[in-house]
Amino acid sequence: MMEYITNKGKIMLKKKFIALLLFFTVLLGLPISLTNVAAAAAPKAKNLTSVTQSVNHASPETPIIFSHRGSPYNNPDHSFSGYNRAIKDGTQYIEQDVWLSKDNKLYVSHDDNLKKSTGSNVTISKSTSAELDKVKLRNGEKLHQLKDVFNRYGKKVHYIIETKKNAGDNTDTEKALAKEIKKYNMKNNLIMQDESIPGIKIFHKSLKNVPILWLLDSVTERQYSEEIENAPRYIKFVSIRLEQWTPKLIKLAHKNGFKTNGWIINTYNDNYNALNTLKLDSVFTNNTKETAHLIDKWK
Repeated sequence: MMEYITNKGKIMLKKKFIALLLFFTVLLGLPISLTNVAAAAAPKAKNLTSVTQSVNHASPETPIIFSHRGSPYNNPDHSFSGYNRAIKDGTQYIEQDVWLSKDNKLYVSHDDNLKKSTGSNVTISKSTSAELDKVKLRNGEKLHQLKDVFNRYGKKVHYIIETKKNAGDNTDTEKALAKEIKKYNMKNNLIMQDESIPGIKIFHKSLKNVPILWLLDSVTERQYSEEIENAPRYIKFVSIRLEQWTPKLIKLAHKNGFKTNGWIINTYNDNYNALNTLKLDSVFTNNTKETAHLIDKWK
């Protein structure tokens, strides 16, 4: 009888604890799903190899998957929930786009203006960290600084980070990124990506061993050919929009010592064109699970 009362009492206490937890969650205005994301340990990428090894072995037979903004189909861009999903779906690389705030903090967002991603008409480059830290993603997570991502995931996964800036801006974002990478000792855990050759040169001068992906921006095959032929040879990947890659450009990239990258993979046909027809060395995908499955299927 005493044992029954004790067990019953434990059950009642457990129920009261859960009720109190739910009460305070609602009181604080935190979505239950967000509470779970914040509380759960960050997942670790499966069979994680070194960045050097994955870059050196990137090929049509073993292409690298870069998870574009995390998992944007079912989660906000650059959210922890999206990164968690991508890691669980098999990625070794999660992507960050970083902007420099008014007080020189690196925030993770595809766009400078946050209206589309958060509903708040706030511009990162014109706002301070005190203002930006109040902004919430659409799932209730806060707008993350790059340091938040590093602190959460550490070396459980690799990163591919793009420096973002407005037309006419200088290389301050690249300098800030290099500084942040050194501070958190992440130089062996990431690839840097950039559209700007001046920015790439500044970054490479500071961190010579970090692989670089150059995002090319041209129109014609001839223009792309000129960019590839004149690209600094320390660049590891040349990246072109999927529809603009041609067999001639792929051959030229490989001839000049570069790995190839295509973006963005959305559909089965995109996967087929990138991996079977063009035979790219790496891809940015919005659906990590499908791309990983098809790579295994087509081996």
